[in-house]
Amino acid sequence: MSQRQKSPLLWIPTEIRLHIYGYLLDDGGNQWLSIRNRPDSRYKQWEVEVGNQKTVIPRRSTKYHVIERTSMFSRRCFETTYHLASADAEFHTAILSVCRLIHNETCHMLYGKHMFEFGNHIEAVVPFLQDRSPHARSLVTGISVYKRGPLPSLDCTSDRHEWSYLCRYLTQSRSVKKLRLVVEGGRPGQPWEGVQELSEADIRLLSLIQHESLQWITELSQVKGIEELDVVSDVKYLPVPKCPGMILYAAISASIEKGLTDFFRTEMDTFG
Repeated sequence: MSQRQKSPLLWIPTEIRLHIYGYLLDDGGNQWLSIRNRPDSRYKQWEVEVGNQKTVIPRRSTKYHVIERTSMFSRRCFETTYHLASADAEFHTAILSVCRLIHNETCHMLYGKHMFEFGNHIEAVVPFLQDRSPHARSLVTGISVYKRGPLPSLDCTSDRHEWSYLCRYLTQSRSVKKLRLVVEGGRPGQPWEGVQELSEADIRLLSLIQHESLQWITELSQVKGIEELDVVSDVKYLPVPKCPGMILYAAISASIEKGLTDFFRTEMDTFG
């Protein structure tokens, strides 16, 4: 049986079908769609209602574990999955399952026309991409991630392993062509003694000697296939640094949009 015999929707002219898809896949005018970890881990299987249907379709999203800070001195680990967090967007993705042709047409509207922003929930990036069909995954060209600072005083948890996993995946897949990287930094309110800023050459030297503070930088610099890189700083207050580690962190923070960006673009062979 042909696809047209299977689905009467395919008898509708293409331009009208595209309008129908637009109503079913409403992005709320957003080019960037936010993907986040689900905060509620009480349910082993999340369910989502599609449109006005009464039937409930179980989510097939990959489950993974995240570590969440509950206080300055304690954390908890729980199983979760990702979800769409863009408040104005409403997607009825059941349309993708009608047939292969409609799947390909709607995939282009859903994945080819949008980029995906994960914030600091970098644990969600790889499961989200791996759960897409090969065709859909090839259409996802741009993502945005937020790299947290390393200091507990900035209310951060360590994302070292998750970051390494993400960089390995990007290196192997080479499907993502645009990366927007928001880097959390710290700026002291008063002058401090020691290094004030790092040049591209300084960062390269520290990377070559495998300085621990630059591990995440070294890992990202080894990712190839990124054609467009946008690095943005998110600078927050930092007490006047006294120890070498904090002095280096302040210097790196001051270098995000110059020395660090130049280093990434040289090593990754990208443009802005």
